[in-house]
Amino acid sequence: MSYNTDHLQTAGKITVYTTLIGVVAFAVIFIFNIGENKIKQADAQSTATTSVTVLNTPPAWTASSTELVESSQGNPTNAGDVVSWVAIGTDSNSEPYYLLICSTNASPTPNSSAAPACSAGVQWAVSASTTSGTLATAATTTLSAWAESNAWYAWICDDNSGTPRCSATYTQGTNATNSSPFEVNHRPAFTIFNDNSPADPGQTVTFTSTSSDSDTSGSPDTVFLTVCASSGFNTTTNACTGTTLATSTVSVASDATASYTIVIPTQDQNYSAFGYVTDNHGFEATGGAQDTDSTLSVNNVAPTVSGATVSLVQATTTDIILTTESGETTGFTLSFTTADNNSCDAAGGGPADEIASYDLSVYRTPTGNSSTTCIVAGDYDANNCYTSAVATTTWNLSCTSNAGTCSGSGDTDMTWDCTFPLWYIADPTGNATSTFYSTDEWRSQVRGIDDDSAIGSFGESSVGVDVQPLLAFALNTLSIPYGALEPGQQTDPLIATTTISATGNVGLDKDVQGESMCTTYTTASPCAPSATSTIPESEQVFATSTTSYAAGVSLSSTTPQEVEINVLKSTSTSTPATANAYWGIRVPGSITFAGDYTGENTFTAIIGETAEWQ
Repeated sequence: MSYNTDHLQTAGKITVYTTLIGVVAFAVIFIFNIGENKIKQADAQSTATTSVTVLNTPPAWTASSTELVESSQGNPTNAGDVVSWVAIGTDSNSEPYYLLICSTNASPTPNSSAAPACSAGVQWAVSASTTSGTLATAATTTLSAWAESNAWYAWICDDNSGTPRCSATYTQGTNATNSSPFEVNHRPAFTIFNDNSPADPGQTVTFTSTSSDSDTSGSPDTVFLTVCASSGFNTTTNACTGTTLATSTVSVASDATASYTIVIPTQDQNYSAFGYVTDNHGFEATGGAQDTDSTLSVNNVAPTVSGATVSLVQATTTDIILTTESGETTGFTLSFTTADNNSCDAAGGGPADEIASYDLSVYRTPTGNSSTTCIVAGDYDANNCYTSAVATTTWNLSCTSNAGTCSGSGDTDMTWDCTFPLWYIADPTGNATSTFYSTDEWRSQVRGIDDDSAIGSFGESSVGVDVQPLLAFALNTLSIPYGALEPGQQTDPLIATTTISATGNVGLDKDVQGESMCTTYTTASPCAPSATSTIPESEQVFATSTTSYAAGVSLSSTTPQEVEINVLKSTSTSTPATANAYWGIRVPGSITFAGDYTGENTFTAIIGETAEWQ
């Protein structure tokens, strides 16, 4: 059997339909030829040309579209940031394809050898031409003008030059969070930033903002305030680039606030305070108040002195011991510490110059009681009140600040060291048997004055000290002139006097004793007993008034005898208290030796009874 066939020319992609037609044709010819051979031998054979157009097919979804990074109500994309979509499409012709993101589900328009376009709504994004079977990425930068929630529909289209095609179906994501719609987070608004300073160190300042957020998708957005000590805010970490002063404790629907407690110490001046508002997604606000300085103002406050820091002592003892009669005893010491919540170091000044001055007093007060006087110059009394309000010519107080005890602006405290004198009439205390003021004590109180003339309150020494009694006197009469008497005569009444002055801080009496009188008396060579040339000491008598000779008390050479002259306690630094004793003598009738008789009487001061000091 022989065949006479021509080759057929076909065009287009081979399909199942074309193949079946060819098989049928072949069978018919074959059967025909067999039959024909049985009947007769064919003289010739004819052929027919076939043709078909095979259409381009659209790419198919291999991996459905999805948001590369979740853009949802819980994690919206900030306006100005990028939303990206990814997908994988495979083209049967292995032609490149595009990923197209549209705002509606209307079928897009494919373009020959070019990117497709959305046929309706907004075209969110289109990818670059992507190799079949590989990942395509489409991205767009979100705009603040866009709505919060934006539906999206993804298509894939090839770039066939003849009949480009797009997928018949769209996709909208593969899970609840990375699927349509995408969410745009808008910046909150921030128009006014203030604080309620001035305030004192230790007080709380509230920073306020006029702020809001218009986003409501899912749930309304809230706002949050951060206050920085300097300009600068890290938009990645949403934190100050420098020191953070305050942050909101909770985010609120509008007008976020934050509180700051001014640390102690803080110098009295103005400080920067820059406000930054973010929403609950960490997106920074827009508006005139963002990065604005509200100016935190810190008040000047008065310094304080703790009584526990006031120490009133003498260099070598815990009591005050006067040593100079009729004058001032120097070298007493006083120390105290001033504290200032603006720091001990003034803003803009040199070290340790916040405390410019002080008021100070040293005084007698009932034990355990605080003084309510001894403050102003008019209170000064050398007996019981020494105040710095008087000139140093009156009370020579000298205090020096110890700058080394102030470490700088971060320190509140500075120590002062003082020296001062006390007059001899300063009231004695603390000795229950010998002082009029036995239930009193001496204390000191101090208050600081800062460089802005703010005056603090007094701090009183918590421990009192005693001024010890100073037993001192001056014998103003250095001789007792009895005059001229004949043997057997006497001074009657008593007319000779001796005057003593209280040159210490106590009232006085005195003890006296004496020696016989003769014409040859010296301290080194007393009189020898002699009936004719020595006047015994017992012939001298004394009294506290001009009494008769018989009423006087005889002098003894061996036993001191008290004279109750009751010298008051001196109360004046220039005029000591004084008192007199009266004296008389009898010249024995046995004296036959005429001449100038001398002797020596000894006076010893004793503390008088306290009831007789005043």
